[in-house]
Amino acid sequence: MNGKQRMVEQSKQWLCDALIKLMKTEDFQDISITEIAQTAELSRKTFYHSFKSKEAVINYLCDQLFDQYFEQLVQQKPQAGEIMLKTTFDIFLNFWWQKRDLIQLLIRQGLFDHMNEIWQRKAIPRYNQFAAPWHINGSPIQVNYIMAFQLGGFTNILRVWLGQDDPEPPDKIKNLMLWAARQLADSLNSN
Repeated sequence: MNGKQRMVEQSKQWLCDALIKLMKTEDFQDISITEIAQTAELSRKTFYHSFKSKEAVINYLCDQLFDQYFEQLVQQKPQAGEIMLKTTFDIFLNFWWQKRDLIQLLIRQGLFDHMNEIWQRKAIPRYNQFAAPWHINGSPIQVNYIMAFQLGGFTNILRVWLGQDDPEPPDKIKNLMLWAARQLADSLNSN
């Protein structure tokens, strides 16, 4: 990355940080481009060189989050069934726990569903890059449905868990998720 590219990325980050700061005290819908630029100590022209709208700032922010999360997810080595599930839950819960203030802010601002849409769109092309024993080899439409099913569970856990004022620690949620997965597996195995 050359100096100009680094400066563009730095400006984008400053604009994201400014929007997050403003959302702590104002409704997203009421925040203007001018406010974002002024809070970032950048010009409106710089804002429009970086983003087309404040929604684009949210998209960029969500893209960054999921890229960071996916980076951690794919670093785990393939393991047998429940061991890999535990590791995956640990990565998931600990990553989002560290980002809980931001997730809570997105929930309060009514932007959580938008974040989920971005997550679904980014996850589908990466499906085969994460070798999990519960993944299927299917057509693109089958993978889309499977991802919607799996991500729906994960993102709804985030909404319920981090939507609270005082969320439980990650280990407590992991144990609950494992218990639910075992119950589902046991119900499928009983005749």
